[in-house]
Amino acid sequence: MKLPYTFFLFPLALSLALSGSVLAQEADTPVAAAEETSTTPSESDREAARATIEADREAAQENRAQMQAQREATRTEAVDTREDRRAEVETQREERRAALSERASERITNLAANVSNRMDAAAARMQDIVGRLDSRIDKLAAAGLDTTEARAALASAQLSINTAVNTLATIDATVQAAVSSEDPRASWTSVRVTFTNVRAELTTAHTEIKASVQALKDAARAIESSRAVTPTATEEPDVIRATTE
Repeated sequence: MKLPYTFFLFPLALSLALSGSVLAQEADTPVAAAEETSTTPSESDREAARATIEADREAAQENRAQMQAQREATRTEAVDTREDRRAEVETQREERRAALSERASERITNLAANVSNRMDAAAARMQDIVGRLDSRIDKLAAAGLDTTEARAALASAQLSINTAVNTLATIDATVQAAVSSEDPRASWTSVRVTFTNVRAELTTAHTEIKASVQALKDAARAIESSRAVTPTATEEPDVIRATTE
């Protein structure tokens, strides 16, 4: 039996086809691997990307921290500057207040010294009058004049003068304590009251001295009347003229 020639060609064609398929697969395998390598990131690339992102995040956080620190430093510096300026202004105010207070204290001290000096002089003059009048009362009493009322008025005058002099002896220390106190205005009120009291004592002494002199005049007129000698309205008894010489 003679076989057709295609019977012999079919195995050859099948072998060639299989060989071509294998060759094609071998040729395609590197390309596919290359493509898979190029399109799919490796683990090391992902780690590098994550590391880069983390580094950028840390850098951003560090920048924010530095900016916050700078803002805090600027704010603190501004607060310190305001505090320093406020302290400087307060110091200047205190210095001006101290200077004004010193000038005011000096002015008040000088004024108080002038007032106390005038009062001292007035008290000294009154003391001199009281001394001379007391001596004259003794002489008039020896001459038979009733000097009881005059002596009482003169004693009252002497008491007022003593009170005024004793107060004036410490007035300078009182004034100095007032102007040096934390509240000079309030302290000066008490000093003013002290001066007012001294003035009142001197006024009382002056009034009592006049009353003593008047009592001597009345007593002298009584003696003249008892002697049936009536002085004219413009005349004073000799004994009274003696008291005022």
